[in-house]
Amino acid sequence: MAILILNGERIEVPAGETLFAVADRRPAMAQEIASSCPRIGSCGECIVEVRSGHDALSDPTPQEAFLDTSAADSPSRFRLACMARIVRPDAVVEVETFKRRLAIVTDGRPVHHPHDPWITAADSAIFCDGTRIAQRTGDVLGLALDVGTTTVVLHLVDLLTGRTLARQAFENPQKYGGSDVMHRISYDASRPGQLHRSIIARVNHALRMMAADPLAIVGVAVAGNPTMRDLFFGLDVQTIGCKPFASRTQLDWQAGLRPSTAIRATGEELGLAVHPRACVYGLPLISNHVGADMAAVLMTLDAHTPDEPFMVVDIGTNTEAVIGLGERMICVSCPAGPAFEGGRLGCGMIAVDGAITSLRRRDGSWRMEHLGDVPTRGICGSGLIDLLAELRTSGEMDELGRFGDSRPHVPIVESSRLVFTRKDASELAQAKGANGLGQLVLLRKLGITAAQIGRYYLAGAFANHIDLDNARLIGLIPPVPDERILRLGNASIEGAKAVLLSRTCRDRIEVLVQRIEHVELEQEPDFFETFVEMTAFRPIPPE
Repeated sequence: MAILILNGERIEVPAGETLFAVADRRPAMAQEIASSCPRIGSCGECIVEVRSGHDALSDPTPQEAFLDTSAADSPSRFRLACMARIVRPDAVVEVETFKRRLAIVTDGRPVHHPHDPWITAADSAIFCDGTRIAQRTGDVLGLALDVGTTTVVLHLVDLLTGRTLARQAFENPQKYGGSDVMHRISYDASRPGQLHRSIIARVNHALRMMAADPLAIVGVAVAGNPTMRDLFFGLDVQTIGCKPFASRTQLDWQAGLRPSTAIRATGEELGLAVHPRACVYGLPLISNHVGADMAAVLMTLDAHTPDEPFMVVDIGTNTEAVIGLGERMICVSCPAGPAFEGGRLGCGMIAVDGAITSLRRRDGSWRMEHLGDVPTRGICGSGLIDLLAELRTSGEMDELGRFGDSRPHVPIVESSRLVFTRKDASELAQAKGANGLGQLVLLRKLGITAAQIGRYYLAGAFANHIDLDNARLIGLIPPVPDERILRLGNASIEGAKAVLLSRTCRDRIEVLVQRIEHVELEQEPDFFETFVEMTAFRPIPPE
C-alpha cells in the first residue's frame, strides 16, 4: 500500500486511486477540496499542492495543462486531485489542499458609518443608485470581499439592516500561478483569463455554502491590491507588471477617460453565482501597486488631530504603507515577497495546522507554540520573527544573518529535522529590508522621525499576531512604543463592508484616494544603499 499524507493525515491507499477518491472516503476531507464537476477535470477547481512524491503520481493530463508553467515556483507541485493518481504501491506522497484550516483573520475593528446603502429596496423592487435592477422576492443581501494574494475573505451581509450573516475564508486558489503578484502577472500573460476563472469559481463554491439563495445577493464590494482586484474583474494586468506599474484603470483615469479607478460590473458579466444584475463594485486604487485594499484600510482609521503624524502598514507579499500629517498623505508599496508567509524558505509555511507561531529560547532549548493538534511541520510569520529576534539576542546570528562558527544552519526541532538555514535568513533579510525601506522613505518624505509618529496602525492578519518587541528588534517596524500602536486586524474586509453598506463611505473613498501622493522607491537617489542597510537585522533608528 502507498502512503498519502493529506493535510498532515497519514492514509494507506492502494495504487491507482486518484487523490480525490481518497478524500471522498473521508467526507470532512472531501469538503476541503473545491469542485463543481463530476471529477472529470472540466472545472479546474480541485487544485492541490504536492509537497513531495511527485514522481509517484501519474503523468499530468491535458486537463491540467494550465498548471504546467514556469510562472509558478515549481510547476510540478500543483495537480488536479481528480486527475492525479498514485501509481507506485511503495510511494509516500504528501499533499495539501487549498482549503486547509488556515489561521485567517476574518474580522477587523468595526467601522462606524452611516447606514445609507447604495442598494435599496422599495415595495417589490431593488435599486442600485436609484436604477431598478431586480424584483424583490425575499432577502436583500450583499457580499464584501477581501481578495489577497495569499488568502480570500468574504462577508455576507443583510443590506437592509447592515448585519453580517456569514463569513468564509480560504487560501487564494491562484497560488498555482505563483506566490507573488509579479509571477501571477507573468502567468496571466501566457494564459489570459485562467486566474480570473479560478478565483470566480472558488468564490462561487464558497457562496453555495454561505447563502441559502445566492441569487438574493444584489450588491458586491471587492477590495484587493491592483493585481488581485483586476484579475477578479478579468482585466488585463500586464501594465501593472512593467513600467509605469499601474493598472489600466489608473492609466485611463489619468488620461481623463474614466471618473475614477473604481470598477463597476454585473454579476452576470463576471460569472458570479449572485443575481445576474447584481452591482459589483471594485473599490478604487490609490496608485500603482498601492491598491483598493489599502484604500479600504484607510476607511477604518480614527480621525486624527492636524499635528499628529500617523502611519498605517499592511505587511504582506506586497507591503503597502501610508503616512499622513494634517491633509497630506503619502503612500508606498514594498515588494517584500512571500518570505514572511513561508515562501521560498526551507523551514517556512503559512499559518495552518502544524505551523510554529511562537518561539522562545530557554536554557539552551526552544520552547514553542504551534497550530493544531498535529506535529510541528514548519514556522509561519510570527514564529519567524521570534526566531530571528532570539538568534540575534543570543548572538547565534549576527545582524547580517550569519551564524556563529560558520554553521550552515540552526536546528529548531530535532525530531522533525526542522532547521533554519543561511538561505532562509537571506530571504527574510530581503523581505525585511523592503518593508523597512518603504517606511523609512515615508518618514523622510514627510520630514519626521519614527519617534514623532503619534499613531502607528498595523493592518492585516500577519501583523495581528507578531510580537512587537521582536519586530522592533529586527527592524521590521519602527521603534514606536506599544501605547501608540493599534492593530486593526482584517481592516480591508471591514472597509469593503463599510463601502458596501454606505453610499457616504463609497463617495468618500473615491475622493480620498485621489489626493494621496505616491512614492516610487526605485526613484530614490540612495535606493540601493538604503535597501542594503535595511536588510540588516537591527532596529530602525528612532531619529
